[in-house]
Amino acid sequence: MRFKYLLLILAGLCAIQPSIREVRSCSVPVFRYAIERWRPDPYKGIFIYRGSISEQDRALLEQLKQFSSNPDYPLNLLIREVDADTFSKEKLTDLLKGPVPDKLPVLAVWYPNQMGEKTPVWIRPLTSTFVETLVDSPKRRQLAESLIKGDSVVWVFIPSGNTDKDARAKALIKKELDHAVETYSKMPFTILSGGKRKKLAYGFPILTLSRKDPAERVFVEMLMSSESDLHEYTGEPMVFPVFGRGRSLGCLFGEFITEKNIRNAAAFLSGACSCEVKDLNPGVDLLVAAPWDMVVMDSFVDDAPLPELTGVMPASTAVEEPASSMPVEAEPSEATPFTENPVPEEDDQRNSGILKIYGITLSSVLVVVVFAGFLLNHHRKKNS
Repeated sequence: MRFKYLLLILAGLCAIQPSIREVRSCSVPVFRYAIERWRPDPYKGIFIYRGSISEQDRALLEQLKQFSSNPDYPLNLLIREVDADTFSKEKLTDLLKGPVPDKLPVLAVWYPNQMGEKTPVWIRPLTSTFVETLVDSPKRRQLAESLIKGDSVVWVFIPSGNTDKDARAKALIKKELDHAVETYSKMPFTILSGGKRKKLAYGFPILTLSRKDPAERVFVEMLMSSESDLHEYTGEPMVFPVFGRGRSLGCLFGEFITEKNIRNAAAFLSGACSCEVKDLNPGVDLLVAAPWDMVVMDSFVDDAPLPELTGVMPASTAVEEPASSMPVEAEPSEATPFTENPVPEEDDQRNSGILKIYGITLSSVLVVVVFAGFLLNHHRKKNS
C-alpha cells in the first residue's frame, strides 16, 4: 500500500482517538510508547529437511536458536523443524503458498503474523553466510543503537543509484527532519499522571543503506519485501521511517517523497494520536537482535499497569525449548509447525472487557481502511 494512502489511515486513527482517551489517556508520543511497551513480533521459520539433519545443518540451527534465546540480545525469530517425509505434502505446499523445493533442506522464514497466509520472505539453503546475515548486520546494529540511545525515528534511506534523484530526495528528507526536530523540541513533554514533567529529546537521523552491500543483503530484502510491489520501483530512492523496537512504518519512494508526506509521518510518530494497542497501528517489525529492554530504565510511560492483551504482544521472542523436543504432528489434518497456546479463562474474561473498550474504535478503523483501499484501487485503475 502506498504511503500516501497509509497516511489517510493515520489521519483516521487520530480522528477516533477521543473515544480511546475517555478510557485511558496517554500523552506519550507514539515512538516513545512503542519502544517502551511494544515487544517485537517474532518472525517464524521452518527448516524443511528429509529424513535426517546433517551435522553441519544441525550446528547452524543451534546457532540460530542461541541468537533467539540470548537474554541480552534477543532475536525475534522462532524456528521449527519439519521432516518432509512425515509432514503432509499438501499441508506443506499450502503453508509455503507454492511447491516444496526439490532440493532440501531449506529454511523458510515469514514476516510476523504471515505464516500460512502469505509466501515466505526467504526460502534458502541453510548456509553459514545466510545465517550470519539473517541474524545480524552492521546497519541493523546501528539502527538499534540509535533507537535505544533515544533517537525518535531512524529514517532508513535506500538510494536508487541515480545520483541526481538520490541527492534531491535525501536533501528534502534532511530539510524536513531538521524542521521536525526544531518544531517538536520546543514542545515540553508532560506526563498527565500527577502533572509530572520530563524533557523528551527528539532526533530523526538518516541511515543510508546500500543495495550493493553483501553484509546488508538480508536487511535490504526485508525492507523491499515489506510491501508487495516495491520491487517494481527499484529505480527510485526509498525511505523507511523505523521507530520503537525496530518497527517500519512504511515506505516513501520517488514521487511520494514529498514535504507533506514526510511531515505527516513525523507528526504521527511524534504525536500522542495513536491507539495503545500495537496491532491497531500500521507498520511491520523488522528482524533485529538488540537489548531493547534496557531502554525502560528511563521510562516516559505512566507506570500505572496496563491491561494485558493476550495474543497482541508475545511474552517472549525466545525459543522456549530445543527444536528437537518440539515434534511436528504427522497427521495431515492436524499438522502445523506452530501451535498457538489456548487463552486461559481469566485472560478470556479480561480480553472481553478490552473488546468492549475498543469495539467502536475497531469499527472506525475498519471504515478508514476500507475507504483508503477504495482510493488505492481507484488510483491504480486510473493509472492502468
